[in-house]
Amino acid sequence: MRSRLLTVSLSLVVALLVGGADGCSSDPNVEGAKLDLNNRDYDRALENLDTALETDPQNVEALLLRVEVLRQQYENTPGAQPKQAFLDANFADMVATVGRAEAAAPEDPDVDNAALSVWALAVNAGNDIVRTPDADALAAVPYFEQSTVLMPDSTQGYLGLGLAYLRAGDASLAVAPLERGIAVNDNDPLLAYYYGRSLVLAERSSEAVTFLEGAQAQFPGDEDIQTMLLNAYTQSGRTEDAVERYAEAAERDPSNPTIAYNYGALLLQVERYDEAIGQLTRATELAPDNSDAFYNLGAAFQNRAASFNEEANETEDTDAANALIGQRDENLEASLPPLMQARTLAAGTESEAGVCDALFRVYTQLGRVDDAEGVSECAGFSMD
Repeated sequence: MRSRLLTVSLSLVVALLVGGADGCSSDPNVEGAKLDLNNRDYDRALENLDTALETDPQNVEALLLRVEVLRQQYENTPGAQPKQAFLDANFADMVATVGRAEAAAPEDPDVDNAALSVWALAVNAGNDIVRTPDADALAAVPYFEQSTVLMPDSTQGYLGLGLAYLRAGDASLAVAPLERGIAVNDNDPLLAYYYGRSLVLAERSSEAVTFLEGAQAQFPGDEDIQTMLLNAYTQSGRTEDAVERYAEAAERDPSNPTIAYNYGALLLQVERYDEAIGQLTRATELAPDNSDAFYNLGAAFQNRAASFNEEANETEDTDAANALIGQRDENLEASLPPLMQARTLAAGTESEAGVCDALFRVYTQLGRVDDAEGVSECAGFSMD
């Protein structure tokens, strides 16, 4: 999954907050909290600030300093897991404290800076979760949701929410936040791609086609949007539209390996084997490390062989049938080099067994028993 998960830097914001807290205060507890913060005695600083807020619940300086104490305590907590645990336990407190400051001084720029610092913390925390392969992506949702409340005009929270739901395998929930993100900024190709992707994965193919056609016109050079549009066409049964679009793309950019591969795979799907072989051959030349391209090229030869075999079975002309059987075997033989290369490239991966299965079937059809036995274990067959 491609993503644009930004780490937001807050050095300027923090400087403003600390600078704003250095002036004289009428409350000695606030002054004491400043000294405690400088000494990294966070618990004592919070105690002093809570005492100040008991006296004056609308003390904006105390509220802002309380947010900063919690933020610095989070930043200086050692270890990824303890750091996340601290944030999980204290993030709602930080948000609520910012809310109190906003209610007390809605026009104060230092309050805006505090809200920005908590927003950035939320975005970064959510991004860290989504980036971590073994993390529960849904754990990022509360952070991204809160970021959209703190800064509703930023697309970062909406994008993060969409990515979190997509990573969790729930495309239907990803649609709404990504749609809101596009409402904020309709000129972001990444948001457009993921919104279209969420519609396709949620099987809302008609909406996906309509949206992605517009997105492709808006971002004509974006290959990912183009590929997702073709997926939407295929999902909605508009395969010929997809073929036509890919033909145009392949003509415009014949040296693009992604287009050649996708076009070839699509032609294979619609049983246009001669054209599929041409495109997939080009794909293997342009991207010689693409095992899928070699596998599909082998499959194209196999399927063309099967079509010749079917014709041979249907004709009553013996000479014609023999000629067709000869063409069948030629195509089976032609499938072997790309399939063997696909196996080499896929060695040690989950894909290798599928390639071995294809090789086993070709060897069996050609009567090459020893070769079939050589790949049987990899393919998951026993020839005992």
